[in-house]
Amino acid sequence: MDTDFYKEKVLEQLNDEEYYKQITNNPDKATKKRLKKLIKDYDQCLTEKEIAYLCDFDPKESNFYGLPKVHKSAQIQNTVRDQNNIYVETFRPADLKLRPIIAGPESLTQRLSHFIDLVIKHLCPSIPSYIKDDMEFLNHIPAIVPEETLLTSFDVTSLYTHIPHDLGLTAVKYWIEEKRDAIDRFETNFILEATKIVLEENTFYFDGNKYKQIKGTAMGTKVAPTYAN
Repeated sequence: MDTDFYKEKVLEQLNDEEYYKQITNNPDKATKKRLKKLIKDYDQCLTEKEIAYLCDFDPKESNFYGLPKVHKSAQIQNTVRDQNNIYVETFRPADLKLRPIIAGPESLTQRLSHFIDLVIKHLCPSIPSYIKDDMEFLNHIPAIVPEETLLTSFDVTSLYTHIPHDLGLTAVKYWIEEKRDAIDRFETNFILEATKIVLEENTFYFDGNKYKQIKGTAMGTKVAPTYAN
């Protein structure tokens, strides 16, 4: 994939104002203030080591990149079929989409995201639709089904970016209250406020410009898989 085409496909996503917004200011100062307020308001349910982990580090900027969804491009699939070779070539497939990744292993919110993930991931096995891995999926399939059974599968398009914040937070609150014992000493409002900060203070750079994700959660932040579940 050449550089110009790659940038074109990335901007195709980032220019979608339903999900992303280009910003000119640097919100880091406001984000730090929000983090400090969160820790101060709920320090009674945090240990000194936990507070140090969440606060004492030097943050770095997040960057955006996209992974080509080769398997979902009909043009690429047709090329593979038609050329029938170990190496196939196609020029700028128009239907190629990218999986958006926001890489910020040392971003302002990554430690908070990691911490919340550790707190709430124990809730996932309680969710009826939760499947841990391939083997668990196979164990759910009955050994025998009627001959007329229709086997189907579904794929949610851009799942992470399509989750509205209010719906996601409502789901998190519901499962916390359903399985309160699994959360230990952490207050419900602390978890919700922390998750909200991770969702709303999601900024990153691409090609020298700064953006903010305004809908959904980012693939790349630690809590994203648990949150999506």
